[in-house]
Amino acid sequence: MPTQDELKVTVGRLLLLEDALWIGDILASARRHNGPAQAMVPLLLSGHAARVVYEGRELLTSPNKNVALPDFVDLLRPELHSSIPPARHATKMLDNAVKKGQPVNEYELDIHEAWMSQRTELMSKVRRGFSWLQPDLGFYTLGGAVVGATIPLHLRFRLDEVPVENRPAHFRKLGLDLYTSLKVFSYLSGKNDAITPSLDLTAMDSIRDNDRSVNRYLKRGYDGVRSIDQRLLLLLIESEVNTAATLIPLVTGPHVTAAFRARLISLWHALSSVRKILAADPARTSPAATRVREVADSVDARRLSAKGMDLVRNRSMHYEIRGKTQFAFSNGPMFGIIESVTGETFGRLDTVVRDVSQDMSAALREWRNSRWAPSGIRAHVGPASRLSRKRVLARPPLP
Repeated sequence: MPTQDELKVTVGRLLLLEDALWIGDILASARRHNGPAQAMVPLLLSGHAARVVYEGRELLTSPNKNVALPDFVDLLRPELHSSIPPARHATKMLDNAVKKGQPVNEYELDIHEAWMSQRTELMSKVRRGFSWLQPDLGFYTLGGAVVGATIPLHLRFRLDEVPVENRPAHFRKLGLDLYTSLKVFSYLSGKNDAITPSLDLTAMDSIRDNDRSVNRYLKRGYDGVRSIDQRLLLLLIESEVNTAATLIPLVTGPHVTAAFRARLISLWHALSSVRKILAADPARTSPAATRVREVADSVDARRLSAKGMDLVRNRSMHYEIRGKTQFAFSNGPMFGIIESVTGETFGRLDTVVRDVSQDMSAALREWRNSRWAPSGIRAHVGPASRLSRKRVLARPPLP
């Protein structure tokens, strides 16, 4: 009989294998696809792809010699692509930048920098007096739901040190590094050709690329939020929720548990981020804001914070299983981890994640489309108060 420690090592590697086969399937299917989804799907799921590659490398290079796999590490590129470490945090949203007790507006400054940097480049070739015609926000929609936006993507990839002319090569290398790493992880299956394209991406060809002015698009939405920068944060959160609710189900295929973990991670951090924004101004009581608060505080949403759920989240995010927690591993979905540490089953928790994601998606969309604008809204488009790091970003070319 294997020991608990031996089972933890085995299950950690199998979780990595499941995720690598899923993301590998997406990238391989996109490569063979002939349509807009060929570029759009990898771009919009880049945060999840980067997380799998980063955390997988962490597992293989673990200081625990019983966990590490040096022979696999030798097959990886010596260094991670520069965009992978920041992109892996994309789905953590405010949880990555706003620590306990830290004000939300600290992260607002980061998103403001990205916005101003994008404007700087976009406006550089616009004739004086015509800047009002130049859009400074690109966003992507699927079935009317926002599933990505250029300003958060600039922030995600940290393109400030990448000259515009080098960005096509930068993204080509990013795609190659991601796929090469996933290929190495797939060898955990014992096969050399475990990654196979099985997904039909035709439905994602309907993803639309929209160009608007930030001020005109967001000035009258998210009623009760006075800062345009915070509205950009809400657009980021909404896009992650919508990706979990609408896009990931379309690219799940046979990879049910891997896709579940991605949706859980996105929803977990979206709920936390929304709560932080609402807590920063408890006076927000408009009908749309109240609806978002009700979803975030609903019984089902709170089930994601119940005893043991932090361990499920950790097993969805990281692969090395540390600590003294004992797991009753089984052959079920996620190897019985959910049933072992919570009062939930995989099926019930999957339903909760789907339902809350849909409810939050609808609530955030209603809030964004709300048209009451309070007086005194801050629509400032001048330099941020913390622009010591010069960022001149452009819309990233599709990978």
